[in-house]
Amino acid sequence: MKEYSKDYTIDEMMTVLMAREVRNDDVMIVGVATPMVWAAFTLAKVTHAPDAIYHYIMGNTFVLESRQVSLLYLEMNTARAYRFQNSVECTLESLPSDKLTTIEFFRPAQIDQYGNTNNICIGDWNRPKIRLPGAAGILDFSMFYSRGSFLYTPRHDTRTFIPTEKIDFISGVGFPDGKLSICGGAGPQCIITNLAYLDFEEKIKRMRVASIHPGTDIETVKDSTGFDLIIPKDLKETEPPTVKEIRLLREKVDPLNIRQLEVLSGKEREDLLNQVIEKEFAMENRFPKLLV
Repeated sequence: MKEYSKDYTIDEMMTVLMAREVRNDDVMIVGVATPMVWAAFTLAKVTHAPDAIYHYIMGNTFVLESRQVSLLYLEMNTARAYRFQNSVECTLESLPSDKLTTIEFFRPAQIDQYGNTNNICIGDWNRPKIRLPGAAGILDFSMFYSRGSFLYTPRHDTRTFIPTEKIDFISGVGFPDGKLSICGGAGPQCIITNLAYLDFEEKIKRMRVASIHPGTDIETVKDSTGFDLIIPKDLKETEPPTVKEIRLLREKVDPLNIRQLEVLSGKEREDLLNQVIEKEFAMENRFPKLLV
């Protein structure tokens, strides 16, 4: 019988939910500046997916070992790579096949009711108000991958969840007009937020509330979304993290709480960043701790 934690934080809830999406045969693609995703993949590796493989975008490396999440010494996690490759090889080898599956979580700046996402700009493309990080591999994942695309955001609000007609730029394909991409990809599978776990209705491919997190009510979720969500009659509560998942996350996977950099802002984020840097600089061994 599972023993559930009672004192988890929202970053821990989201990290655990992302970890549960990983399969044992996945190639877990670790992107840039996504410590929550890295923590989730590492948690999956040390729990239910020991054979899953990391692919680090930084350095284009395949890695079997799981190590403690790090801020300053990311490159040390790839030092014992079993294979290096260039980006072209990565794209070709990671396309859908019967033997190779891939999973990567993206954090969109905007997302509509069909899972189309924007990571390019806010405002008119010719004179944007804000220039966003860019699409990178989102185009490939959202259109081609048989595993589909996976999304998350720690700020579920009406600035992020907006209707199609108001999205400023589409850089990631969801379900155009409620249909699968013509390129053969499976489309977005879920969106994990600080309020709920969202997926898409099977027939019309519109966003649906699969479950709401403990302590959250459905009206808050609806008010925080800029379009109408599909609400099932048998709406469920999200399964909380287990005591084991939280213990591993806090003690082994990410004891420096680097994942929290994605949910904090302002002075709190600055303070945590300084703490992490100070602790990592003080390490005698610059290789993050091996977890197996």
